[in-house]
Amino acid sequence: MGIGLNPIRPLYDLELLRVLLRYGRDKGTLHVHLHEGGLLGILDLEGSLIEEASRTYPAINRGILGSLGRRLEAFIETSAAQVVVSSSGLFEALSRSGHISKERLNLVPDGVDINDFVPKQAVPAKDILRWREAHGLAMDDILAVYVGGISPQQGIDDLLDRAPSMLAQAPKLRFIVFGVASQLNSLQSYVSKAKSMGLEKRVLFPGPLPFEQVPIALASSDIGLTWKYSLLEGSGKIPLYMAAGLPTVALNTPAHIHYLGADGSRGGIISADKDDAAKAVVTLALDEGRRDALGRRAREVAESELSWSVMAEKLLQIHDALAQY
Repeated sequence: MGIGLNPIRPLYDLELLRVLLRYGRDKGTLHVHLHEGGLLGILDLEGSLIEEASRTYPAINRGILGSLGRRLEAFIETSAAQVVVSSSGLFEALSRSGHISKERLNLVPDGVDINDFVPKQAVPAKDILRWREAHGLAMDDILAVYVGGISPQQGIDDLLDRAPSMLAQAPKLRFIVFGVASQLNSLQSYVSKAKSMGLEKRVLFPGPLPFEQVPIALASSDIGLTWKYSLLEGSGKIPLYMAAGLPTVALNTPAHIHYLGADGSRGGIISADKDDAAKAVVTLALDEGRRDALGRRAREVAESELSWSVMAEKLLQIHDALAQY
């Protein structure tokens, strides 16, 4: 269905309901990521339903419709057997709301397979060379990579607008943006804009990247990017960047700070705004020593705190606790 709210999603919801009515439900084992499934088991949230919907349909967050939507969202969260969130910002917001007891609210950040995602030092040089050549990149290019949804809400427009200044200050810098565009902003529109700015060889939009190809893409890069600003949503790409030993430039949201530290000392640079983020990208592009130091620290944190085995243990504890009832 792509990213964001989709008008055909209710059809999938009806199919889910049909399956559940036919085969029954078990709140101890049903683990869902969409709000409507939260009535049936463990609700695992990336962000707010209303916040996400309002990005595509702004009217949803206003007036009676917005009020009803927020009440429905709270009702679902209250009804779930357990609520799991990956964002510390959303965890704090739900804690303050008071409609979810602390015994039912769990913070489990996004994790990463540290065996699949490894730094470039662990990858044969010939593989990195082959990957870079396939994308028209030289080995001495400083590559800043983004993997995820391509939309204004993800900061991609801001990145493109600031690219000329960053590229002028760091001649070896290149950007590569992988992902699927939103319904309202086609991938071709970004490709065309980069071309109109004369940046088509230095700001690349290759399109979607199969997940099995993400590890080599990150290992072949030098800087990780996430310019999304949301106080509630998680940021699952950062653990991938960290495991790949990439210093990450991110905005100062709760989720980003949770991974990288308020001062970025856990593996990146936390930026106050988009202009500050642009300066941080240039700083890293021009300072190999700092890139290497932050990248090593990022990998250390990923290994000790963000591996799938660590996160799986937390989720199993939640499921085991439900099984006791």
